[in-house]
Amino acid sequence: MTTQLLLGLAAAPIILGVVVVCLREPMRVALPVYAALTPFSGVLSVGSSRFGSLSSLVGLLLGAGLVLQLVRHDRGAGVRLSATVPIWMLFLGLTAATVLWSREPSATVSGFKVLGSLVLVYVVVALTPVDRAVLRRVENGLLAGGLAAVGYGLFQLIVLGGFPSDIPGVGIVSDGRFGNDLLGPNNQAVAMVLPMVISLSRSVRAGDRARQLAYLAVTGLLLLGVLMTGSRGGLIASAAAIVVLTVVASSGRRKLLTYGLIGLVLAGFVFIFQPFGLAERNVETTSSSGRTDIWRVGLAACPDYCAFGSGWGTFPIVYADTQATVPGASVLVGAGAYEAHNVWLLAAIEVGLAGLLLLTAGLVASIVEAVRLPGGLRGPPLSGLVATVVAATFLSNLEFKFFWMALMLVVLSRNVARREALDAAPRNAPPAADRQPSGHR
Repeated sequence: MTTQLLLGLAAAPIILGVVVVCLREPMRVALPVYAALTPFSGVLSVGSSRFGSLSSLVGLLLGAGLVLQLVRHDRGAGVRLSATVPIWMLFLGLTAATVLWSREPSATVSGFKVLGSLVLVYVVVALTPVDRAVLRRVENGLLAGGLAAVGYGLFQLIVLGGFPSDIPGVGIVSDGRFGNDLLGPNNQAVAMVLPMVISLSRSVRAGDRARQLAYLAVTGLLLLGVLMTGSRGGLIASAAAIVVLTVVASSGRRKLLTYGLIGLVLAGFVFIFQPFGLAERNVETTSSSGRTDIWRVGLAACPDYCAFGSGWGTFPIVYADTQATVPGASVLVGAGAYEAHNVWLLAAIEVGLAGLLLLTAGLVASIVEAVRLPGGLRGPPLSGLVATVVAATFLSNLEFKFFWMALMLVVLSRNVARREALDAAPRNAPPAADRQPSGHR
């Protein structure tokens, strides 16, 4: 007890210093750290609470710091309200309202707390002025977090002899999958895609050959991270991101195409031949329902719930009630199986038609903002967002931080572009001495 007390006293000034810095510099310090912690979920945690992970604690400091800035100062020149902000606030309000008719109010309240924290962080980030230096820091945070996660996985594979099992309490096994102790293999794979497209874009845009090769090596490591998860959805999302990045690139398109094709060929080889156990996955078809079973059950439940929703966070209850009425649908076993594996189906069942329309509108609005970005900024935000949306067709990832980081990168890039456009505008206007007051000739 004495040792713990002494360690706590010794660490207190450091912790206090970190808190103060994050509150004073939320965009320059807290947001990049938040981005770096995104792939780690609860593995870096200071408690058993869903909000006890370091990423959640940093997210709390980030939100508090940005709110304090918005209270003390005006939103600032160059920040015009993104169309996505009211859409996501309406979606959040609708999820809260579903507690009134929810199948399980406690599940709705629990899920709303998680979703609410993510949406509110996104909103305050969207309302805050930002420059290119902050955007670069956030991208670097994503790269650092992705590389750290891959390093963690390689340590498990090489030193410990395998990845964790998806069965609680079993520990490290030779046929485990990277991400079982983090976000889950499928979501872990998608969390690697956004930093991967950032590094791939920099590999053709960096100023010198050495930096280009360094970023290309980073891209390869992040692709290795996707392969270690054995996630087919992650590989599809990676392919979609590379295709979009190549199409919208303002320069280096031929290199991007070459690198992308090489990466996809290597990924296909790994998935087929599974060297060193990479991309190996054992699917026990009797232990949980496959996606097609889940989708069939969800569609069968739609007539009862898609009008107004069953309540946020209640899809597992709906599945359990409906499964027996769908011939051949599997009985779900294990917590990881209780997912819709499709955000559109999830929204339709849990928050009804209005929620589905708001979800679609929010994602479409972000894609439109990404498409309208200047050529030099467009590549990583647009390709990362498209990959996240593609993955959302196979995953229930709306309550994961990497989903909202993809949206944040778009709105950050949008705010940078607007600020730079406003900063450049006075240089194109005639000098003040040459302008005459209206009404005087």
